[in-house]
Amino acid sequence: MYEKIKLDYSSLDPYITEKTIYINYYNYYGNYIDNLNKLLIKNNYDYIYSMEELIDRIDMFNLEDRDDILYNLMGSLNHELFFYTMSPYGKNKPIGNIKNKIEEEFGTYDKFREEFIKKALELKGSGYTFLVVNDSKLQIINTSVEDSVLLYGFIPLLVIDMWEHAYYLDYEDNKLDYINNWFKLIDFEKVEKIYNKK
Repeated sequence: MYEKIKLDYSSLDPYITEKTIYINYYNYYGNYIDNLNKLLIKNNYDYIYSMEELIDRIDMFNLEDRDDILYNLMGSLNHELFFYTMSPYGKNKPIGNIKNKIEEEFGTYDKFREEFIKKALELKGSGYTFLVVNDSKLQIINTSVEDSVLLYGFIPLLVIDMWEHAYYLDYEDNKLDYINNWFKLIDFEKVEKIYNKK
């Protein structure tokens, strides 16, 4: 069975409070993982593929279950990347190859940050803002609800959860403060690892 990634949900205070992370980690991410496993067991799935690989193999499942499997699969993957690429340990500046790539395509890290924030604030309703690799280029894109960038052949490197449950208890309608503080939590050592495996 697929399992949740490990997370100390109190470690991101004060930028994202323990209560907000708990709700997002257990009530949303946890439910997506649990629902996905139930649907896969129902379909006699043998867990031979990673969750990322399942995106391209959705037609192996019963037609009546495919939409639910895909929704819960994408919700699991989106949340997993969100949680994985955050840490409280001060690694929030790009390093190595991803630093070079960001500077090559955006000019400076500050310009990348400005573009990312602008894009995230343009998102209507619930969804995510991603940094992805698209044909060897970096691109910042928004997705709605639990849509996955993997469906479009992009490689996700970094994501911020822009659903209300991810920020409203801490920031109410102040999305800008939420995004600015999320930037303090990005673990670019992990982003670098993902980029180097692409």
